Formats: sequence, structure tokens, C-alpha cells
Amino acid sequence: MKLKNILLTILLVAVFFSCDDFEDMNQNPNAPESINYNPELLLTGVCKDMVNTMVNDGWGEGNIMAQYAAKIVFTAFDQFEWGTNGGTWRTIYTSAREAQNLLAIAEETGNDSYKAVSLILKSWMFQILTDVWGDVPYTEALKAKTGEIFTPVYDSQETIYAGIIADLETANSLLSESSLNAVKGDIIFNGDLDSWRRFANSLRLRALLRLSNVSSSINVASKIAEIVSNPTQHPVITSNDENAVLNYTTSFPNVHPKSQQSGHRVGSFDEYRMSETIEKVLEAHNDPRQAAWFAPTESSVEAGTPDYAGMINGMVDGNAYEYKGGPSNVSKVNPEKFYFYPNSAQGLLLTAAEVQFIIAEAAVRYPSVAAVADAKTYYEEGIKLNFDYWGVDMPADFLTRTSADAGYSVPVAFDGEIETIITQKWLALFYTDYQGFCEFKRTGFPGVIKPGPDAQSDVYPSRFLYPDEEQSLNLANHDAAAKSQAGSVESYTFWTPVWWENK
Repeated sequence: MKLKNILLTILLVAVFFSCDDFEDMNQNPNAPESINYNPELLLTGVCKDMVNTMVNDGWGEGNIMAQYAAKIVFTAFDQFEWGTNGGTWRTIYTSAREAQNLLAIAEETGNDSYKAVSLILKSWMFQILTDVWGDVPYTEALKAKTGEIFTPVYDSQETIYAGIIADLETANSLLSESSLNAVKGDIIFNGDLDSWRRFANSLRLRALLRLSNVSSSINVASKIAEIVSNPTQHPVITSNDENAVLNYTTSFPNVHPKSQQSGHRVGSFDEYRMSETIEKVLEAHNDPRQAAWFAPTESSVEAGTPDYAGMINGMVDGNAYEYKGGPSNVSKVNPEKFYFYPNSAQGLLLTAAEVQFIIAEAAVRYPSVAAVADAKTYYEEGIKLNFDYWGVDMPADFLTRTSADAGYSVPVAFDGEIETIITQKWLALFYTDYQGFCEFKRTGFPGVIKPGPDAQSDVYPSRFLYPDEEQSLNLANHDAAAKSQAGSVESYTFWTPVWWENK
């Protein structure tokens, strides 16, 4: 018995002094103990989820809203039954929350690289959010964990834009520092912080020009002039090699979301056809980009005379399906570019062509920008860059072309008119989330965008409605926002203008 007690005592002592060893054995050396030391695990997911959502939305909603495409079936959305698009609302806020978590880690660890990247991503997300929903939770958003705010107020678009622009200025300043930490997990720029800085300033230009119709505390002209006049302190995207894009791979699940390899059904892909709106603009100037974006009709190919034909937006289902004799007589979106190959198309955030058009328009609008930028030069460079991006040879005389359509007078040749600039910018924004629609609402151009024959209204909508759960979970703030923008909750509709649009 005494021997047993001695052995038990020895065993207990051994266990006591070896607890640390057992704890070490139970730790997985391949799993991080704290996300604080692995912020790249957040960054990759934030980029992928948000860009993929915008690619999907650009296809299903953005291309219809901007009238790059129309549908042959299930045409309710094209008749302005836009709904709330609550899935995208939730995705953006979820992604913004993860970007906020990344920001918190960066601030806690003193990592200015990740701090700047998180500010840029949040700015990109919130601009899209406010552009298509109007006033949204911003200053009190993303604070359920840190501030226990579960019913955030809706901020005005003016407040949101001021915050976005300030954050992008901060990001540019942070990324101007030397000896910055490397960024891992970056699937957009592969850790190139100079590219993130260019994206920040280019996004700032987009945000600033979006305010061209409104009065605010932000001096749009001086801020744009400051960026354009000092590329050393405010570098922007100037070439297609610097574009903010997500490159997809050939292996699932990292393929283009609308490609065959993603599991997207060919029948769903074929529902979308070239709109007569974009057809009119492309054919007025015999624009060869048409062949990059769309396919000749099946009937014309079978006849040995390939040709393109669009369809009108906003028809009821039966009429849409039978338009021009049926689907074989209207052009699909180019399946060689956007469906059959897993990585031939990119996820577009912002391109060099858009930056050139922003500066060209600003130079026409603001003398202070014209003093540092020649509008014609930037405008023509924007066209060249977009042709180059899509791999299309630009005809030698393209920049001097006028319209071949007697009913359509907008030229390619630079004439100093905003409509001319915006028309080419609208083309260059093809399949870039909601940007083509936003530019149309901001400027009223291209003027050929009109409600279809079976649309719910002869006035083009301005926004999505707030998701239903906002009325269930945040009713007081939801109603206050609706009333602030429309005059009353009952008057708040798809047609309630957003703050910056051309009214």
C-alpha cells in the first residue's frame, strides 16, 4: 500500500510539471493563435467576396441598368421591378465589417500598410453602397462588436462622401511613407503598395467628380487639380498594367463567376443579349469593340453573313422572347470572352481609361483643372486605353469620327461637350459593377438610355429600396432616412433621387 502511494505521488508530480508540455502538444503549429499576426487571412476573403459580388451584380443588374444588355426572358427587372437587392446589401456590409476588423488589427499592431489597404477597400465598398441606396448607415455602422450599436443611424450621402474622400487621403498619405510592411493575401495587386496608392487616388477622383452637380463643403475642382498637378504626391492609375482588377485562375473555385467552369448554366448566360441602346452608339461610329463584347446573331452566322443585332430594353416576357423573330436573331453577350473560358475576363474595380475620362471631364468643367490638364488629350487617351484593354485594334481615323446615324449626333471626335466625353466613358465602363448606370444618373448621358415600352414608368429609377430586414430591425432609422430623402416614408420609391444625380 505504501508503495502504491509513492508511485501515485510520483505520477501526480510528473503530470503537474509536464502540463506545459501537454499544452504544447495540443497546439496546432499550422494554425495561427491570433488573427492579429495573420491579417492576410482576412484580406484575401474580403477582396474575393466583394469583387465576385460586383461581377455577379454587374452581370445581372448593372449591365441592365446601364442598358449595355437586355433580357429575352424573366424581364421584370428591366421593367423597373428593382426590389431591394438585399443580398448585395448584406454582402457589402459583411465585407466592410471584415475590412473594419482588418483596420482594427492594423491599428493595434501599428501596420500602416494594412491600415491603408483597409481604408481603401472600405471606401470602395461604401461608395457603391451609397450610390445605389442613397443614405445608409456609415458612421455608426460596423460597431456592434466595439460599440454595441445594433441600430445604426443612416448618414446623409454628403457625410458619407466626405468620409470616403478623407479616408482615401489618409491612405495616400500612409502609403507615401518609407519602410512599409509587406502586404500578404493580396489577390488584387499581389502586395504592390504603389498600386494600392494609385487605386486610392483614382478612386478619390471618381468620388470627387461624382459631386459635380451638388454644393458641399468639398472643393471638388481644387482637389482634382491638386491630384492631377502633382503625380508624385498623388499618383493615379495611368496604364492598363496598373488597373484595379481581380485576375481569375483556371481552377475552380477561383474562376470567373459567370464562366462555364464556375457552374453557371449556359441557359442563364443566354438570357442576356446586346441592348439596342449600346448597339446604336457602337454602330453609329462603326466601333469594333462590338465584336469584343457581343457575338453575331446565330441566324446571321448560319447564313454566312455574320451581323449584330440588339434588343430593346423593358419589354414583357413574351414580347421580349419573340423580338425580331426570336433569340437567334439577337446578339448574345460574347460567350468566348465571358463564358467558355474561366479566366479570360477580369473582375473590374477601376481602370486607367476611367481615370482619363474623369480628368477630361473635370478639365471641361473646371478652369483650375484645365490649367493643368488638356481635356482633349485625356479624352483621347481614355479611348485608346479602353481599346487596348479589350485587345481591339483602334481604327486610325476613329478619334475623328462623327456619327453615321442621322438620328444620333454625338461624335467620337472631341468637341468639348460633356455628352461626348460621357458617351465614351460609358462605353469604357462596360461590365464595371454599377458605374455605367451611376454616370448616366449623374449626367443624363448617354441620352439614348430610355425606359422600355413596358416599363413601370417613363422616368428612369434612381436606386434600390432598403432591405426588408431594415424595417424589421432598424425601423426608426429606416423611416427617418426615407423621410429625409423623399419627404415622407410613403413617398420613398425607386424614383427618389440620390443626392448627387442630375435632377
